[in-house]
Amino acid sequence: MTTESTPDGNGGIDGLVNRMAALLQHRGNVLTTGDVALLRRMDPRHPSSTIVKLEGAVLDAELPGQVDAREDRETRWAAVVVGLAYLGDLHRPERRLGEALADAHFSERRFSRLLRADSEQLADEVPMIARYLAAKGVPADFSAAAWLILSAGQTNEERVRRNIARDYYGAIARQTND
Repeated sequence: MTTESTPDGNGGIDGLVNRMAALLQHRGNVLTTGDVALLRRMDPRHPSSTIVKLEGAVLDAELPGQVDAREDRETRWAAVVVGLAYLGDLHRPERRLGEALADAHFSERRFSRLLRADSEQLADEVPMIARYLAAKGVPADFSAAAWLILSAGQTNEERVRRNIARDYYGAIARQTND
């Protein structure tokens, strides 16, 4: 598993998210428009067979072989995929998630709840923030959301959450000063 890999935009989690985003935008002829619509409606805890196409194309090496560990990891990735399906072309690797949420006027109360969420709650929260950003038309790098849910319960959890919080509260402070 690559949970501990460093975000670099080309490999690791960031690279996987970027490749999935491209496939969801119909690059690579892996998914149909109907597949993407199904993914938007999918419950991450009960992944549809459509996600298997993405697993085969992108995620297979990232998923562990043990059944229980694989199911947990699939659920986490499914939440990311649902979010990416909502965001569509609003996934932009150069646009920090915390800043995007602040610019979209995502409330501090909701943001605080997001940062306190465990992996089970994040399976709902991660797609929700994508729906929110998509409804507001605000682009964001959804790799940070992947890091958020994949790091839940892991040694890098606090670092990931602090990075997102730093971006969010920094953007709020800049808005207040303007």
